[in-house]
Amino acid sequence: MELLQRFRRRRTRQRAAKRPARARHRVPTFREMHARMRTERAEARLMATEAKIHHEAERYRRGGRPIQ
Repeated sequence: MELLQRFRRRRTRQRAAKRPARARHRVPTFREMHARMRTERAEARLMATEAKIHHEAERYRRGGRPIQ
């Protein structure tokens, strides 16, 4: 009987060594996902505004639009 228990313990140790507890996938909360979406939207708006500014500056430099 002791021999079987020893094999069982050895098998569980190997299984535990393959997959550590911290490797489990953590699902983000709704609040975290919502905050991430707000951040991504704000970054997208900022990048669009920046691109528009650069585009207008290029047009001014080329003389496509007079400066007021």
